Amino acid sequence: MKLLQNLIILNVINLSLVWGIDFTPAPVSSHSFGSLNIGWLHSTITGVQSNEVLQDYKSTRNAMLFGLKRGLILTEQKNLLLNAWIDGSAGRENKNGLYNFSLGGQIGYRFFGGRVIAFVGGGFEMGNLAMADPKEQYNIYGGIARAEMFVDIAQGYGLSVGYTRGFNEKSKKLLGEHFDTQSFYVSISYYDFSL
Repeated sequence: MKLLQNLIILNVINLSLVWGIDFTPAPVSSHSFGSLNIGWLHSTITGVQSNEVLQDYKSTRNAMLFGLKRGLILTEQKNLLLNAWIDGSAGRENKNGLYNFSLGGQIGYRFFGGRVIAFVGGGFEMGNLAMADPKEQYNIYGGIARAEMFVDIAQGYGLSVGYTRGFNEKSKKLLGEHFDTQSFYVSISYYDFSL
């Protein structure tokens, strides 16, 4: 284990000295910021149904994720963040695949000089249910809560992990039925604090 740790440290030093890569967090030079992320999403949709078509519904699917954020940097220390997000995901699993679209707002805080940023927030999401018959499309929609953490590896480039939970989501085609959603995602992200 110690050997592996030493190899990682030597490689980071090598990258910074030979290739000139700066592993410091992104500098903050403005009062607004933007972000782009691309990654993988794992989604689970469940529901206890009275409908004979769905009965007790459960679907677990994967998708690619693409997201954007735009926000403000608050306070003189430039640690408190407020932002709006929009993201979407699409996957090919099951006969009618998976799509998901969400938007909302978050509040965040920059820890350790911006090396780690934590966000919490809420918003609205819309997605589809996986059905045995690909000719039928069942969409669901509702409110969500979201928690996310970004680790800045080098100058705004880093890794984001997050969790989204939707409660009591509804469908226009399935009146009276309710669904719960949960998604876990990992993405490569870029944050720019100079906008």
